[in-house]
Amino acid sequence: MHEGPARPPDTPANPPPGEGPTRAQPPAEPPAAEPPPAAAEPPREPRPVVEVPPPATVEDVRSLRRWLVVTGVWALAATAIAVIALVIANRIDEEKLSARSGNQIRAAQRSLEDRIDDLEARVAKLPTSDDVSDLDNRLRQVETRTATASDRLEGLSGRLDGIEQQVEQLEQTQAETQTETDTEMPGNVAP
Repeated sequence: MHEGPARPPDTPANPPPGEGPTRAQPPAEPPAAEPPPAAAEPPREPRPVVEVPPPATVEDVRSLRRWLVVTGVWALAATAIAVIALVIANRIDEEKLSARSGNQIRAAQRSLEDRIDDLEARVAKLPTSDDVSDLDNRLRQVETRTATASDRLEGLSGRLDGIEQQVEQLEQTQAETQTETDTEMPGNVAP
């Protein structure tokens, strides 16, 4: 078993507890004396005596406790007010953001509605399928007529070529008859 800190052996200088002199031993060295005051130093003013306040009473402790409770309540109230103000500020910011987003959405919606109205007006001006069908029929008729006219032009061109050949032949025959007539006539002398 452990008996506590080790003690030096019992000697007359260290008697066991409960034995020996009860009187305090004088210090081995005398205290150092203060040096005599210098002649040049001015006299010092005496230090003011500091009065020690009386010890706190039970009523003082109770009063202090009450004031600590009041301070704690005020701190809690201030914290609660700060939290409420923060929540309200966040709500206001969210409402502003929501209102701004709502305004942007409404503006975009109006813009889209205007564009849709413009497109609907343009589509309304476009021809219907019946109109396209009628136009297609007209184009077929024009193509048919054009083909017929082209065929007729080719026929006329062939006829015109035939007429031109006949005119050339007539001119040739007329020129030949003219030269024959000129050579048979006696009054005509060639130069």
